[in-house]
Amino acid sequence: MNATRRSKPKSPPVPSRTLSECVDDVKKLYAQYSHATFSRGEIASILNVSATSGPFGGRLFSLKEFGLIDATGSDFKVSETFMTLNSNGKGSSQFKTAALEAIRGSDTFRELLDEFKSKLPSIGTVAQRLETQKKFNAERAKTAATVLEESMRYAGLVDGSNNILPIRDTADPSGDTSPKDDDSNTPPPSLLPDPPGKDDLQVQIPVGEDRKVVIYYPRDLSADEAKKVGIVLAAIVS
Repeated sequence: MNATRRSKPKSPPVPSRTLSECVDDVKKLYAQYSHATFSRGEIASILNVSATSGPFGGRLFSLKEFGLIDATGSDFKVSETFMTLNSNGKGSSQFKTAALEAIRGSDTFRELLDEFKSKLPSIGTVAQRLETQKKFNAERAKTAATVLEESMRYAGLVDGSNNILPIRDTADPSGDTSPKDDDSNTPPPSLLPDPPGKDDLQVQIPVGEDRKVVIYYPRDLSADEAKKVGIVLAAIVS
């Protein structure tokens, strides 16, 4: 009696490659074709895969699902989303906003992110949710959950505990939106002097009209130490 081979259930379409991998693929296309269009066969050639193979189909679908390439008739071109990702630093709000838009381009990923608004569960938990609620087979569920988490991490949208981070409206990679004074001439903190102590003495040295230099020094300053201070002052004005 021949055993009947049971096929895996067909999972809903979802990117099989991370956003980082897809961006790298489109960078290769952009380097070759810049703003020109390119065909399916040319994509396969640049990515060094057969245009009729299953892996290429999944790879092309991922690029389209993330919105990194746009169809123009039977050809393709790089998208505005890719251009934003390619021209902005990873820490900037522009990069993060474009990356989130790309990730949410997948219906499955968008539904998951709408459900998990503050924290992305573990890969195992997300995979189980995809199996039970979205009818994914186990293998594809784990792949999809991994792609989602790694894409969110590449985008800088989750922290080490998988908390989903808000996007601050600033081009500063640090995310600090507070106004800043021009500190281009300010030395780093390690080079700034310590503030004077309450027992320190001071001497004021006039250096011009309405200008003076104030030097603080400890009461127990030795002769040798005073000599070193003099050498430093001489070097400053030399």
